[in-house]
Amino acid sequence: MGAIKRVFLVGHTHHDVGYTNSPRIIDRMHESIVRQVLDLSDAHAAEGFRWTFEVARPVLRFLEHASPEEVERLRARVADGTLAVTAGYLNNTQLASQPELDTAYDRLAAFAAAGIPVRTEQHGDVNGLSWGAVPAMRRAGIERLVMALNPDHGRPPFAQPSGFWWEGPDGERIFVWLSTHYGFGEEWGIVDADVELAETRILEFLDGLARRDDYPYDSVIVHAGNDNRWPTALYLEVLRHWNERHPDILMETATIDKALDALEAQARDAEIPTVRGEWSDWWSHGHGSTAREVAVYREARSLALTAQATLALTALRGDGSPALATVLGYRRGPVRLRSGVEIERDLTAVDDELLLFNEHTWGSWETYSKPHSAFSHSHWNAKAGFAYGAYDWARDLAVEGLFRLVASPPGSAAEAARAIVVVNPTESARTEPVTVEIDGARSVTLLARDVPAFGVAVLPVPEPVPASGPGRTIRTDRYEAVVDPARGGVVSLVDLATGRELVDRGADSGLGAVVLEQVPADSGHPMVTHSPKDFHPDFPGPDFVRVASAGSGEPVVTETDDAVEIRWTGSAPTVPSVVGTLRLYRDSDLIDLDVDLVKPEVFAPESIFVAFPFALSEPRFLLETAGAVYEADREQLPDTSKDWYSIQSAVGVRGNEGGVLWGSLDAPLVQVGGFHTGQWARELDAPAGHINSWLMNNLHFTNFQARQDGTWHYRYRFRPAAPEPADVQRFGRDLLVPLQARQYAGPVALEGSAGLRVEPAEALLAELRPQGDGVRIRLRNVSGEPVEATVAWDGDGVEIEPGTVSVPPYGLAEVRAGRTAT
Repeated sequence: MGAIKRVFLVGHTHHDVGYTNSPRIIDRMHESIVRQVLDLSDAHAAEGFRWTFEVARPVLRFLEHASPEEVERLRARVADGTLAVTAGYLNNTQLASQPELDTAYDRLAAFAAAGIPVRTEQHGDVNGLSWGAVPAMRRAGIERLVMALNPDHGRPPFAQPSGFWWEGPDGERIFVWLSTHYGFGEEWGIVDADVELAETRILEFLDGLARRDDYPYDSVIVHAGNDNRWPTALYLEVLRHWNERHPDILMETATIDKALDALEAQARDAEIPTVRGEWSDWWSHGHGSTAREVAVYREARSLALTAQATLALTALRGDGSPALATVLGYRRGPVRLRSGVEIERDLTAVDDELLLFNEHTWGSWETYSKPHSAFSHSHWNAKAGFAYGAYDWARDLAVEGLFRLVASPPGSAAEAARAIVVVNPTESARTEPVTVEIDGARSVTLLARDVPAFGVAVLPVPEPVPASGPGRTIRTDRYEAVVDPARGGVVSLVDLATGRELVDRGADSGLGAVVLEQVPADSGHPMVTHSPKDFHPDFPGPDFVRVASAGSGEPVVTETDDAVEIRWTGSAPTVPSVVGTLRLYRDSDLIDLDVDLVKPEVFAPESIFVAFPFALSEPRFLLETAGAVYEADREQLPDTSKDWYSIQSAVGVRGNEGGVLWGSLDAPLVQVGGFHTGQWARELDAPAGHINSWLMNNLHFTNFQARQDGTWHYRYRFRPAAPEPADVQRFGRDLLVPLQARQYAGPVALEGSAGLRVEPAEALLAELRPQGDGVRIRLRNVSGEPVEATVAWDGDGVEIEPGTVSVPPYGLAEVRAGRTAT
């Protein structure tokens, strides 16, 4: 490489929603930081003060509340290069779905309206991003990304710092600057103006770059920031000190935009890598630190998407006379109907809560070291509140949407005294199981058959379940299953259509068994003897001991008109109660497995899995991430996590014997091909087609929960298939946006299709949302070929513009629908 001639000193604060203080306080204070930075700009711009707002949310909130004069003040400082605004809404994790990513990028429109350019996305701490973020960024007009990656508990894909091109599933690419850890700004004394320490550390850093033969740049970025640091101009002292001592290497303050302009220009003239695939996040194991709340968050986003669809369809059809309740009750219908303005307001509030929950800050800086402190509990109460807040509002909106759609005109309404209504919020007719609470006293699962696209089916309330009896084998026309409680679950599951055995009989446990993973009491691994931070690639291991749940009681078999199920009980060390339920359906190839746990808290390092040992040799694993499907190992950035993955909902497995489509409604973490905790593998070792759903773990050292506990219900669905990526994406979407079913008494004006058609439905995924005086319809192409899409309305009174639209490969197109004037 050539000698470094320039050091860009980039001032910013790393945005944590929490960590150093309560999320309630931090979220508000970051908006205050915008005004503080404007004041510092006025006072120190001539001395070289430059600042980058690392994420968009505080600046967007500033724009909501600022006076026109304040907005102009910000716009002018961005225009003259003193300040830069970036595109990432928050430092979000891989929990976020594609609709959530799109919602975040939609909000950038407020910057355009204010005349504020946004050119770069910047992330800190987060060790990975979903592959679908690349086309989402390109659609938002963002072509470059900075990742100030925190390498604890993982490895970066290239040496830090480095530049590379990241190619999306659609072939488009962005420039990525893999920066150093942003925390060096404080560790090196920069933000506190310890000029001697800063000089020493920066010189060491530059010496390291000089020894590399893969750094074709004459400039480098040094961060002047750390977690939630209140902005100051002190780092300008480092600038003055450095330039007095090192006239041969210019240090200049810069926004991230200016620094990237220089580095990207040099990258275009250099041979830097181009990589495709998922940036799988090593830190994503933290999603298993709070299993219950992650499950609530995932249900909330499903309810939100259902609510968007039902309220959008009602906006097109018009309101009838829904059965309104007289009590604000959890199990009751709405007491009044929201206006269009209220619907948009409340949907936006759900968006806020979802994005705040999937932000990367799980707890405080003492959550792990002081798990019993009032601050740790208060912090987690605030963080968990985002999930529960999203759930409360989304569920209420979804209930209102169902009542309004079922009663929506035109047509005369028949009174359903006691029925089950099923709503399909998607573009394709569906047959799948639904679980419904009856009379507030019992839950029933039945098969909702041929529910029309964007439509409603009305089903009778089933009679009470007949008596159950003991047994270990259940059978339908399609499957035969055998359960052995001593092995924790299903030991045989035969697809009678092909004669194929789906369960690996040589596995250590049955399918559906709960597997406890612990560190041996006499382990000498440094994560036990020295620091939990040493659960890290530099310290492979530790070796874990695994015990599967087991029971001695006889399973219970129950049969209904729609299904036959078998339930068994067991336990494992630290998990005193495990209840597994396998359900086969008479007219469907879907298979459901539910697992109920009772888990007292434990502070020793451990993990909890649900095992799915599918009998597939030489497997290939197709994993659903936000906006894309990738093949594990083959379509990943180098040195990204292969020990575990955070998926959206679905996994496809293909092997010599066939394949399986598998999905999880509640728990996003999986280990594939076997158990891999602590291997820190550079290549995936997957000799078998096993999927292990990783429910819980406390293998952390900082802001994740130190304990593992919780009583909860985990749901899975799978079926035999030979899955292609598009199949995985559709299967995952159907789990994300399931059929909505509810016991109902009231007017039914709609039974059948609501009137909206999307064609070809088999090639597209549609998402509806009320917006202004109409409805936004987003169409997602799940294939690598362009699709000519038609969106139409059966009947009069609705106008769609445009009616035909081209959807690019793996891309998105948008149409508008609205009621015509009468």
